[in-house]
Amino acid sequence: MRNITRGALALVGAGALSLGVLAAPASADLGDPISLAVENDTFTAGSWGEGVDFVVTDVPEEVDEITLTIGSAGRNGAGPVADPIQADEQTDGSYTGNITPPREVAPVAPDADGFPEYTATASYSYEDAEGEAQFVSDSVELTIEEGLSVSGPENATVGELAEGIDLEFAGFQPDESIDGDIEFFNPETGEYDTIGDFAATLGPDGSGEGTLTIINASPGNAFRVSIDATEGTVNYYVTATEDDGTIPTDPAPSDPQAGDEDDEDSPAAPTRPERVDTGA
Repeated sequence: MRNITRGALALVGAGALSLGVLAAPASADLGDPISLAVENDTFTAGSWGEGVDFVVTDVPEEVDEITLTIGSAGRNGAGPVADPIQADEQTDGSYTGNITPPREVAPVAPDADGFPEYTATASYSYEDAEGEAQFVSDSVELTIEEGLSVSGPENATVGELAEGIDLEFAGFQPDESIDGDIEFFNPETGEYDTIGDFAATLGPDGSGEGTLTIINASPGNAFRVSIDATEGTVNYYVTATEDDGTIPTDPAPSDPQAGDEDDEDSPAAPTRPERVDTGA
């Protein structure tokens, strides 16, 4: 009887030791995959809310810097919607951080083809034994649900812009008063310059129609209508084209002072739009 008891005790001890070994966390090696989780992966078009919260685990001990990014991809390319940040290391070895993109790049619900797509990514880089740079990342796709929207043509001829193009507003609060800016993309500074503003009241269902008029535009000019609302911000983009619908690969300068010395050959600078109405 004592032998059985001792055997049982020995077996329990071995079992405890075995469980202890299995429970010990495995150490990740350089090059092993990392794991990204986001606590909020669904947003409503027009608002990033409180942003995206990142939690990165399975990070090798040799890594001391994890980069967090949010990017979007459309038919014609991809890029970040906010500046990358470096995650903060936690006592448990995980890395965390939050990115809240600016209102100028508010999320847009995907079209019938699924664009744009938004992705949250965590990554790190290291040098392998041969001295070659290696990159390790993990990504999570973000879901953008229908919300605020302003729709209209992606391209319009200079003449159509001068006559006015139709815009449709949807997803806003009933009878909501909205305001915003009409902006021109300045290729020299890489920023948008405000050339007009507007304010309007929408209908009882939060929708309405409007007309955007821009005079003295030049083919290749890009414009943005940025609208602030209760539920967030939404942007509409349109590019001026030639009469045949083509966009010049090297647009003429829109500011006579910044273009050719011969002012007669330089197009007039875009001016404040004549009107932006909702028709509500």
